[in-house]
Amino acid sequence: MKKTLKNAVMVDMLMQLKPLLSHRDKIGYAAARNHRRLAECLTEYERFRNSLIEKYGEREKDENGNELPSISLSSTSPNFKMFLSELAPYNEMEHEVELMELPYSEVIGNLSGEEILAIDWMLVDGEAT
Repeated sequence: MKKTLKNAVMVDMLMQLKPLLSHRDKIGYAAARNHRRLAECLTEYERFRNSLIEKYGEREKDENGNELPSISLSSTSPNFKMFLSELAPYNEMEHEVELMELPYSEVIGNLSGEEILAIDWMLVDGEAT
């Protein structure tokens, strides 16, 4: 199915797929395929988001207080609001992405109710298209 989705929605969808990537069945296959397609659509968004983390974040430190090469940005940082403000327009940008669907019958009995609700966006009644 082709869908037009906002970057922020696709980021959420990626997170919903991660727990299913270890499945060795049709569920894992569909999860991996959709994960790859969503990640491809988010390439530029993630690059921009990471550049903002570098801009507004702080160097992480080891247990001795020495700076590490990695940079992080905490939601408690005074810079976090500026980060969110600058990222906001990019969260709303839309892309068309082709996603694989699975029929509910493939997941019932194989996933918990919580897992089914998390990926409801890729499930269909009847046969997948």
